[in-house]
Amino acid sequence: MILEVAAFKLENFPVNIKSVTVSFADGSRSICKYEGIHKKGKYDVFRYKCEDALVDLYVAAEGKSSVLGFSIVSLKTLDTDFPLEVCLGTEKPNKVLALTTHKDVGNFYSNAFGYYPPIAIDREPRSPKPSDTPEYPPPIKSIEHEYFMRGYPCWSYPIISKDFESIPHYSIFLLAECKNKYLALFSFTDGDTTTYVDPEAKLKVFAGKSVKTIGLSWIASITVDEDPYKAVENCVKAASSYAVFKPREMKKTPIIMEKFGWCSWNALLTDDLSHENVIKIVKGILNRGVHLGWVMIDDGWQDEIKKDRWPHRTLRSLSTNEKFPEGIEGVAKDLKKLGVNLVGLWHTINLHWSGFKENILKKLGVKGFFSRFNENYVPPPEMKTAFELYEGFFSWIKSNNIDFVKIDNQWVIHALYYGDFVVGEASRNVELAMQAAAYSNGLDILNCMSMAPENYSNFLFSNAMRISMDYIPFWKADAKLHTIFSIYNSLLFSHIAYPDYDMFISYDPYAKVHAVARVFSGGPIYITDRHPEKTDINLLKLFVLPDGRLVKVDEPALPTRDVLFRDPYNEPVLLKIAAKAGDNVAIAVFNVNKEGKKIEDSITLDLLPFTVEWEECAYYKVFKGEGGLLKSNEKLSISLEELDVEVIILAPVKNDKAIIGLKEYILPSSPIEIIGRINDKILVKSIASGTLLYYANKTFSEMKVKEGSITEI
Repeated sequence: MILEVAAFKLENFPVNIKSVTVSFADGSRSICKYEGIHKKGKYDVFRYKCEDALVDLYVAAEGKSSVLGFSIVSLKTLDTDFPLEVCLGTEKPNKVLALTTHKDVGNFYSNAFGYYPPIAIDREPRSPKPSDTPEYPPPIKSIEHEYFMRGYPCWSYPIISKDFESIPHYSIFLLAECKNKYLALFSFTDGDTTTYVDPEAKLKVFAGKSVKTIGLSWIASITVDEDPYKAVENCVKAASSYAVFKPREMKKTPIIMEKFGWCSWNALLTDDLSHENVIKIVKGILNRGVHLGWVMIDDGWQDEIKKDRWPHRTLRSLSTNEKFPEGIEGVAKDLKKLGVNLVGLWHTINLHWSGFKENILKKLGVKGFFSRFNENYVPPPEMKTAFELYEGFFSWIKSNNIDFVKIDNQWVIHALYYGDFVVGEASRNVELAMQAAAYSNGLDILNCMSMAPENYSNFLFSNAMRISMDYIPFWKADAKLHTIFSIYNSLLFSHIAYPDYDMFISYDPYAKVHAVARVFSGGPIYITDRHPEKTDINLLKLFVLPDGRLVKVDEPALPTRDVLFRDPYNEPVLLKIAAKAGDNVAIAVFNVNKEGKKIEDSITLDLLPFTVEWEECAYYKVFKGEGGLLKSNEKLSISLEELDVEVIILAPVKNDKAIIGLKEYILPSSPIEIIGRINDKILVKSIASGTLLYYANKTFSEMKVKEGSITEI
């Protein structure tokens, strides 16, 4: 049967609706026939009809973007999982960058979790040693939704595809290069449903409950632009007009952003987490001269019931275990006596991995929901009752002298209410109740395991999120892949929240790579050292000021244009990211090649993720200590060995002068401020003491400056 194909245009770029298919609870499927288009307010509505269902596809034009939505009325009960598929068609792309939540992509990490983290706490490994050159991406195939749902699909992985047909299942974002234009496609959760992108640019709509009617639900945004970065940014902004979340720049900056932190996780895991050990390590780091602005008490503090193995752990009471004899309040009090300003506490979105026992509901005087998924109580999926539970829980946390929370396991909203509530309603109610209750108690949130549509689509207040899977200490492959994952994920998620690249150990053999990546992340920076005597003070001094403030870029760094559709793990190309730092541009370059080859590459000004209109600039290679001049049409060569990294500062030359900054820091221009240009003079204020590096009179010069001083160049 030949069906008429409907289409809509993004400026002069047509997008076809190739097919619309409805699936029913009895296992049958119907391909719908296009009935025509009509206007409904500001929306174009494409009507599709099959024997048992009527589907309206909504298209809302937003400049160079369109947002897609749908509604269904059916005579038969719709499929619980994927009641609707919408296959889109566009011009054939040259390359596609996809971000996927397919659980099998990260399976090669399983042995690493059992090998390296135990070593980090001085234990014997529980698993065989993983390869330092794992295959990535691994072969990816279609999987059953039950298998997907049981596999912790909370992380997003970047994969380069040659076309739409070969993108991975369960993708959430695409950036496609189509001749001289770029198409961005972003899926999200709204109304009753959530959406994924499958091969052939097929939108698969997940419901989570068998129903006959689905009200208007917005499912994806599409943007076409001549600039790939604008395509991504505007695609996210268009979605934010229809979904609950708001862009990062519209929300409050989290309190942990400006100061350096320490987290207990890789330092202690759950085995060794205790009041005594936390205080011992933090005191040891402080005694080394490192100022910690905050401390996160991670998993392992709870009074819990363990069944079998992780993650079968249930919260028994609102109390700590025996390793915290003075409770959370006691350890928080002792940390603040040491001079730590902020203390954070870890928990999951369902309070603990497998939920909580009924006595907690009685203690708080609230209602809960008994989930069939984990056979325990979890937050109720109604807004009012969920808020009451979180309000009581966060009130208890706040009363224990805690300033912020790390909320883990957030993806599980997808599964907790399966079969009982539509996923869009449940996730919206739980996420908003959680955020509102936390902020009403004066608690900031660091979101984790939350790279699923049900989570990020509802980040109305939340403004910091982990954007990669866990850091694995001491593993060469993780230093490469964790960096790749974080950087390419930041291309999307930095528009939703400040990206958190996770903690790292300062004496990790690859700590330099991890440190530079986090300085360029634009998000929080924190270590998880176990042995203060091993803490690499010289490394930390490169990005932590004496008072604990951080040296970092102004905005999250993004991959440069030449690597947007390259694979720096498998191809002989350097991974390059760039951001603005004061009046200058900062570029970080990594060799994360799988085979460990030495790679030679180059940088030009037109490859930056933003426009700079400089005829000439001074460059400075921070680690090599090498400077020179670069004209707008010239290439700057760079060569790096395996897992080496370089930071390059570009400073505009005006009146034959350029200011690089303080050479003691990874980002020399971060701890200075250019406060004025008078004729041919430049006034520079130093935020820290150090060596001011600048270009003048055809040469590079240095000058010692003190904190707070103003220097005339």
